[in-house]
Amino acid sequence: MSDPVIAVVGASGTVGRQIIASLQLHDVEPDQVRFFSSERSEAEELEYEEETLPTEKPGPDAFRGVQAVILATPPDVARRLGQQAQQQGAWVVDLSGAYRVDTTVPLVAPGVNDGVLDRPFAGRIVAIANPATQALLSVLAPLRAKFGLVFADVTMLFGTASRGQEGQEQLSKQTAALMNGKDPEVDVFPHRIGFNVIPAMGGFEGPLCDAERHVLVEAARIWSGDALPALTATALTVPTYHGLTLVLSAHLGRPVDADGIRALLKEEPGLKLLDDPAQNIYPMPMLTTDDATTHVGRVRALGTRVQLVAATDNVFRAADTAVDLALKLANRT
Repeated sequence: MSDPVIAVVGASGTVGRQIIASLQLHDVEPDQVRFFSSERSEAEELEYEEETLPTEKPGPDAFRGVQAVILATPPDVARRLGQQAQQQGAWVVDLSGAYRVDTTVPLVAPGVNDGVLDRPFAGRIVAIANPATQALLSVLAPLRAKFGLVFADVTMLFGTASRGQEGQEQLSKQTAALMNGKDPEVDVFPHRIGFNVIPAMGGFEGPLCDAERHVLVEAARIWSGDALPALTATALTVPTYHGLTLVLSAHLGRPVDADGIRALLKEEPGLKLLDDPAQNIYPMPMLTTDDATTHVGRVRALGTRVQLVAATDNVFRAADTAVDLALKLANRT
């Protein structure tokens, strides 16, 4: 069997460029990749290893001869191109969120519900859980399995990369304007993000913003069939470029001590324990760059209550998860 061909749609965006970097880390050869620009973007050339590869517009037969397609596009584009790709025989890995609430499409949180793809499902589309959901559940899963989980509350601090390249550019422009005594333009976020914290990420539907609703809905899907613990979430957008920080408080089913929690988390392959506050060692977004693990630390325990801090590179995590899954699916019949 020849090497599979992986297509990336939205290759020139923030997540798309990280997917390209991850493909190279996975030693995928230039002749095994095809890059498509979003229909809302101009086609351009992108560097890949020592070559320069063009991006294409996704035409009617774009995915013929492609084994797996990674969608890093707006949801409306993903819905249409996802259907087109599977009709043309490709597996589809969706990062847009378009299929996360579709119960006919498997929702994958690596390290938490890896067996979901072993069960029969219709179609050839697979959705990847939001990186915030992945990070949160990767921390809660071992606690839940060993001690039981009654209730958890998480505060999520999102960097501006969560809104893509335009979010990062907005922070740069506003910071420069404010440092020069000028009024900054506001057009990506609902308020100024430069030297500010916005208590939301995305729009609102009822009392919850998009990021909060996504985490709660996805956690319920991934943990369906089990007794669901109570879960609440609050999202904030902070004036940093990259990374996601979680401040977590959990009530477990029985009393625990901090050393026992540290020992448990240290053994988890998807986690990295950084917990020596006296030496200023603890999770920070800047330490997670290009790292697929979730860093955990600041562990405190009192009775059945545990508090900790976690950090992850949410853009890298999304990209690396998508590439890993695409390569596995591409080798399926």
